[in-house]
Amino acid sequence: MISKQEILGQYFTKTEIVRDLVNLVLKYKKYKDNIKILEPSFGTGNFITALKEKGFLNIDGCEIDEELTEKPSDFFNMSLDKKYDLIIGNPPFSKYNLKDSYFNVKKYLKSDISPFWYLTKNELRKDKEKIENIFLLKSIKHLHNKNSSIGYVLPISFFIKNKNKSIKNELLKYFSSIIIYQNDKIWFDKNIPCCFVVFANSDMLLSKILIIYESYNKYLEVFDIIDIHEELIPQIIMHKNNDCLKNNKGTPLCEYFEIKKVNVKKSYTENNISAKNILERKIIPENKLVENYKIAVVRVGNSSVGKCGLINEKEDILNDMFFIFDVKKQYVKNKQVKEEICRQINNNGEYFKNITCRVGSKSIKKEDVLNYKVTIY
Repeated sequence: MISKQEILGQYFTKTEIVRDLVNLVLKYKKYKDNIKILEPSFGTGNFITALKEKGFLNIDGCEIDEELTEKPSDFFNMSLDKKYDLIIGNPPFSKYNLKDSYFNVKKYLKSDISPFWYLTKNELRKDKEKIENIFLLKSIKHLHNKNSSIGYVLPISFFIKNKNKSIKNELLKYFSSIIIYQNDKIWFDKNIPCCFVVFANSDMLLSKILIIYESYNKYLEVFDIIDIHEELIPQIIMHKNNDCLKNNKGTPLCEYFEIKKVNVKKSYTENNISAKNILERKIIPENKLVENYKIAVVRVGNSSVGKCGLINEKEDILNDMFFIFDVKKQYVKNKQVKEEICRQINNNGEYFKNITCRVGSKSIKKEDVLNYKVTIY
């Protein structure tokens, strides 16, 4: 049975996390105590409580769930005449395979506040859109002026490379500073990869994106605002930079691999090669043709991502969990090169686990494999 939590995208941020996020907002931009603040989906009220602890009292809130408030209200029905200096909170998240958790344009066409007033042309063409994205678009229309800011908890997938492009382009029309914060703590009652993002116009970060990742240390990196469509997941950036320092010698695999697609037999039910047994395929048998062997790297899976093996394109059947690579012409019959590449990838499996980004299941991109460096003697 589908729960109300899943339909409404309710993931309430823990009190101690909320206090840290409010402090982050106040660190990079100063606000007077009497500014107008909106929490558009206040849930259990943790953000409102934390703001009041800081002396902010001029706070409005919306919450659609009648079990959480005596006066339920839908943010999408709020008049656009209401303007705010800070809009902050944790909007609902859509669940990718649950249609009812998405924003449906048709549902609000008869509302007094037409979606045509706050959606982009791109979003208006869609039957459904992630609800957290629509919260961002409508929040923009509630800003008082250029000194106003938005601070939202968002799924970390928002910052996967080239995702949500129209939403990000719209945000760039209003903001010149972005702060993306992530840490190693669990923010909700279940572990959902997320971040906190401040969209503002800050003199300290003019035309910049500040990436912050906190665990036992704090990692910071600054990007130009034009890099908004690149992959900007703090944990991944930190791991890529730190792990690449350890792995900065050698030759990228793109120098060994062909770009062309490798066609192999695939089946979910009849495969003999899977993430469970790929590590058994690290050696090319002596009685087999070396040229028939390709390099397979597991692309998804919390425990298996990045595992590597050598598969026979003439004999093996795989499921769809792999990137398959062929080596360049000069290495096609070179058993040593193929086996050494496989060995070095497997020897650094933690690297690939650390740079994963998909919500719900770890995954790597083909370019991550191609950029990985190996040393072949």
